[in-house]
Amino acid sequence: MKLFWKAIRFIGTIVLILVGLFVTANLLYVFSPYGGYDLLFLEFVCGFYYFLGENLPAISWDAGTWGPGVGAFLLATVVIHRFLKSWFTRKSRHWSLASTFCVMALLPVSFAISFIVPGVILQWELLRQVHWIEVR
Repeated sequence: MKLFWKAIRFIGTIVLILVGLFVTANLLYVFSPYGGYDLLFLEFVCGFYYFLGENLPAISWDAGTWGPGVGAFLLATVVIHRFLKSWFTRKSRHWSLASTFCVMALLPVSFAISFIVPGVILQWELLRQVHWIEVR
């Protein structure tokens, strides 16, 4: 019975979000029918879906591209584990392989952030110069 109420609450939340989006889009259109704000709102809500639809097929899944990266990551994991294990042994503390995996889990996040930050700055500059919506 508890699972039933969780499902009802989840469905209710989804319906409430959709109703809120619908009301917001209609209010934007009612208050400024030719301003284009409703189109801008629709682009903000659904734009990521269209972006993924265009760009996911363009990603290369060639093993020659990601294979060396995975190999370098595993090699770095082994080297860092050996270094940290010896360092913690000298300090009379315990260091496990699970601790190394937790530390190494930060590496892909840092790698992604190193690409995201310049990309956001570049996009910010491009978006400042473009007319988003042309209303005739």
